[in-house]
Amino acid sequence: MSILLQNTQKEDRRAELGVSLGIDTSKLDICFGGFAPTVMGDLELSWDKAEESEARLKAAKEARIRASALDAARESEVRTWTDSAGTIYEYVLLDGKDVRIKRCQSDAEVINIPSQIEGHPVLGLAPVSFANLAQACQIVVPDTVIAIGECAFRQCSNLRTLRLPELVDRFSADWVRNCRRLERLTLPGALEVLSPRIFDNGQLKELTIGVSAKDIQPGTFINSGLDCIIVSADNPHLATDGLALYSASFTGLAALAVRTPEYAVDGRCKVLGKKAFSSFASVERVSLPEGLQVIGEFAFAGTSVSRFDAPESLEAILEKAFYGCRKLSHVSLNAGLKLIGASAFEDTAITSLELPASVEELGPRVADGANVRFSGPDATFSITGSGGPLLFHDGGGLYKKTDEGLTFVRLLDPTVAGYEVLPNTISIQPEAFRGMASLESVQLPDGLKEIGPAAFAGCTALKRVNVPESVTHIKGDAFLDTSLEEVILPSGLQQLGPRALITRGAHHGRCAPSLRRITVGSGSESFRMEEGMLLQRKQDGAERVVVYVGPNASVTVPDSVDEICAYAFNGATGIRKLSLSTRIATVGVRGLAVDELVDHIHVDLVEPYQGHAAFDILPPHTDRAEQQMMLSLSVPSFVNPEAMWEHYDNSIINASSFDIMSEEALGVYDRAVRLIARLEDPVYMSPVSQDMARRILREGIEGICLEMARHDDRISLAKLADLQILTADNIDLAVEAAQRTLDAAMTGYLLELKRERFGTPSFDFSL
Repeated sequence: MSILLQNTQKEDRRAELGVSLGIDTSKLDICFGGFAPTVMGDLELSWDKAEESEARLKAAKEARIRASALDAARESEVRTWTDSAGTIYEYVLLDGKDVRIKRCQSDAEVINIPSQIEGHPVLGLAPVSFANLAQACQIVVPDTVIAIGECAFRQCSNLRTLRLPELVDRFSADWVRNCRRLERLTLPGALEVLSPRIFDNGQLKELTIGVSAKDIQPGTFINSGLDCIIVSADNPHLATDGLALYSASFTGLAALAVRTPEYAVDGRCKVLGKKAFSSFASVERVSLPEGLQVIGEFAFAGTSVSRFDAPESLEAILEKAFYGCRKLSHVSLNAGLKLIGASAFEDTAITSLELPASVEELGPRVADGANVRFSGPDATFSITGSGGPLLFHDGGGLYKKTDEGLTFVRLLDPTVAGYEVLPNTISIQPEAFRGMASLESVQLPDGLKEIGPAAFAGCTALKRVNVPESVTHIKGDAFLDTSLEEVILPSGLQQLGPRALITRGAHHGRCAPSLRRITVGSGSESFRMEEGMLLQRKQDGAERVVVYVGPNASVTVPDSVDEICAYAFNGATGIRKLSLSTRIATVGVRGLAVDELVDHIHVDLVEPYQGHAAFDILPPHTDRAEQQMMLSLSVPSFVNPEAMWEHYDNSIINASSFDIMSEEALGVYDRAVRLIARLEDPVYMSPVSQDMARRILREGIEGICLEMARHDDRISLAKLADLQILTADNIDLAVEAAQRTLDAAMTGYLLELKRERFGTPSFDFSL
């Protein structure tokens, strides 16, 4: 969450003073009718500091511009200068006026880098300029420096203290690579964002944060071993008590910085930021003040807290706030709490959870992995008090009360195999049953109007759900990845969202689609069934295929269809003939990805092509053909006859099986006949494929003619001659092949063909 200071007299500057604590409270505005905690709290306290630091912020901006220009400056020859302590500096002048230090040579323990050399200001430190100074324990960089090169202080093995300058706006962990004893670090004053990279090197015990720091990445202090943290007194954005970082007015806690078993949050704090205490396993007890309103995402995740007593002022516990707190065994929530986010108490040691009646929103998986029981007479989850917006049913269901009736929010018990939704329920909320792996059947009540997005998605064992006649809207992904077997759609159904009826097998293809029967209520104006396809009428009058359930050996997609929905035919089996049309301009993801080779694909053309009004493609029965034709149907985003012919050609040109031991390879005769047919009418056949087909026939002419003789196929032999593949140069090979069959008639035919086509005598004494 980025919280902005507000001052009616300084509207034009408010955006410059944002403080990001990593708290996403956008959902609170929706849930609580405008509730949005202001982390900065007392605005004037921060405003005064902001005014004081205006000149410093301007100077930092100018320094960034100057630093970016240094790389383009012209360097002088390398010069040498020695200070009073005997430290030798090799440097260059940039455009004759500013100094960049190239190398330092020193045996001193304390190095105070000069702010000027021979009257010229020191603006830059070159890469590795202060690296490998084995004796240096302390290095102080002057505030004139605006640019620091990579690995500038690398491998200073005894370096314990490093002070970086005011006007540098970045920090690189590579600057102090292998400075393993670094304990005290003063960050660059113009650095705005703190990140975990600060702790990549050394064993920091003391960290000083500059005037410009205002944004702390969540998890920055996960690897912290600090004893103390210091914030510049002039920083208008952040403050500290020496252990944690807060907003300047202490109304928001951004992060605990110092590992400690016990911590008391400042009494002015209203918001705990995202990951404020996260992964600090040493944290066992945290005292929270009255006035705290929000606990951010992952705020206590992975800590060792054992109990949580919510302050009376608390309004929101956000997603995974206590996730993985495996020692947390006691939770006491306050009246007035309004929101508990997803997985807030997941993977904890709690055995019971009592919600106050004030809770308006409860996220999914709130206590998964804990020992809370959500159904039955021994349930340990409950809502205390009355009059609240939520209703808990002892069967494990959570509902919200509305003026029109109940809405089903969520099934809380993941072990339930069957559930009956309460009467007077008018809608199933999004993801209400999502991922309930044990759920096999659900009974929905009459009067239900809407099934929300992904309401049953991922319920892999779910086979039976009735859809009441009152339902008018089934939203997208409603039954995605279920094992639903039969659906009766109401006659008044107005909306069926994308993938709503795509079951587990139809989606992933790892098993056969489970949905085998769809019935559409009599009189439906939007839906109908034809040849195993559920068709939906669109606003423009055209139709789309929503899903195919079969079983049909021959499927003809009606001319009214211009769209095949995603996964509509994915995993379908048993289709021997599939008739399509180029009117189908949209095919969703794997919309035509049938699971078996279709013997006959018929495509009607809206516009004739090269004299054809339709195409009929009969793929060979080989594993390669099955793969090629699957690609031709499933990859294009529209019915594409060109792609179909291309993949068909691939399957007959490369006739081998994927398995070298298989007998599924395309036979010599079948392959030759198919290649001849394509060369006779090479519609959509690329020049490369035509050349390959001709070469295959020429190089195998003897064996091909032998097989044609065995099949008494004189027509194909004549076509080979028509295509100039059988020529005067190789006709004798064809004659010899026919002779091996001992078929005098076929041999005679070839001799006559030789005489007619190539003008050579047909008499052969060998006969």
